[in-house]
Amino acid sequence: MLTQEGSRARQDRFRSQLEQMGIDAAVITDRREIYYLTGLLLCDYPNFPFPAMLYLETGGPTWLAAHTDEGEAVVDERVTYPPNVLYTMSPDLMALLNEAVAKKLDGVKHAPRLGWQEEAMPKLLADTLDRTIAPTEWVSLEAMIADMQKKKDPDEIDLLRTAAKDGLAAYTAAQKAIAPGVNELDVLSAGQRAARDAVGENIFHGGDYQCAELGGWARDKTIDAGQLYIIDAHTAYHGYWSDLCRTWSVDGSPTDLQVQVFQHIKGILEDVPYVVKPGGKGTELFAMIDSRIRELPGFEDVGLIHHAGHAVGIRPHEMPDLNRDREGIFEVGNVFSCEPGAYSDDLNHGIRLENTFHITEDGVEVLSEYPIEIVARK
Repeated sequence: MLTQEGSRARQDRFRSQLEQMGIDAAVITDRREIYYLTGLLLCDYPNFPFPAMLYLETGGPTWLAAHTDEGEAVVDERVTYPPNVLYTMSPDLMALLNEAVAKKLDGVKHAPRLGWQEEAMPKLLADTLDRTIAPTEWVSLEAMIADMQKKKDPDEIDLLRTAAKDGLAAYTAAQKAIAPGVNELDVLSAGQRAARDAVGENIFHGGDYQCAELGGWARDKTIDAGQLYIIDAHTAYHGYWSDLCRTWSVDGSPTDLQVQVFQHIKGILEDVPYVVKPGGKGTELFAMIDSRIRELPGFEDVGLIHHAGHAVGIRPHEMPDLNRDREGIFEVGNVFSCEPGAYSDDLNHGIRLENTFHITEDGVEVLSEYPIEIVARK
C-alpha cells in the first residue's frame, strides 16, 4: 500500500497548493485521490466501489466518511455509514454516505472558496455541501491534482515496480500457454493465475488478449499457426497499474517479414531510454517513432496508427501521453509506457512491444526488464 509517510507528504503539498489558490477547504470524492492523500485503499479495482468523501480544511483538520473504519488513514477523524444489513448490501449507499456527511457538516464553519472534483462529485453530496457550508465559489481541483500526480513519490514507484513484476509473471505463464489450437481464454487464465500467484492475493490482470488483432478482450476462440499474438495487458496492484506489451509467434516459426518487423520495433523500444530527457516533448517522441516505423518497406505511408504511449500510475492512462495530437512534457518523476507498433495483413496481424520507464535525476530507468523475443519460451 501507499505509506503513511508518503501520504502525509502528499497531503502537505496538497495543502500548500490550496493555500496558494486561496481555497479554504477541499472535498475529495474519487476514491483514487482519497487513497493518494490518505494512504487508505478503500476498494481496489475491480472490487465493489463503495462511495466515500474526504474533507480537508486548508488550515485545519481532515475527516473521512466511508463504509468502514478499518485500515490506517492520514486523517484526524473517521465517519462511517452502514453498507449492509445482516450482510445484504444496501441499495442506497450514496444516500447513506450523504446522511453521514450531512450530520458531520452540521456546525462546520463556512468555506467561502471550496475545492472540489467536478468529475467525481455526485449532485446529492454537492447539494448537501451547498446547504451546510455554503461556499460562495466552487473551484475545480482536477488540473492541480493531475499535475501533482505526474511526479511519482518513492512509495508509488514501489507499487509500480510490483505491478510491472506481476504483469511480467503473467507474461511468463501466458507465453508458455501459447500454441496452435489453444483457446484465447486459456491463455488469459494462465496469465491471471500467474499474476495472482506472484503476490499471493487476488489482483486484476487483463487487457488485449485477442490473437491476430489490434486489441480486445480474450474470446472463446482458438489461435492458429502463422498468427502473431499481441498481449497488451494491464495489471493493478494495490491501486497502481502496469501497462506492458509483448508479441509472440503462435507456432514458434515466424516468417522472415515478421522477424524483420519485430527486430525493427524492438530496436525502437530499446532506444527510448536514450532519447527521452526532462523537458522533452511527447509529440517529438511520437514523431520519432512514427518516422522510424515508416523506414520499414511497406510502411512508408502508414507509420504509427495509435499513440506511442502514456504515463501510468494510480490510473492505467495518465498524463503526459506520447501523442500526435496532444502535447506532453517529460519531467523527472514521470513513469510512462512506450509502445511502438506496426500492423498489416501480411504480418497476420501486427507487432507491438511496450515497456514502462521511470525518469530519474540520473536518466531513464526501465521498470519492466524482460526478454523481448518473438518465439515464446516454453
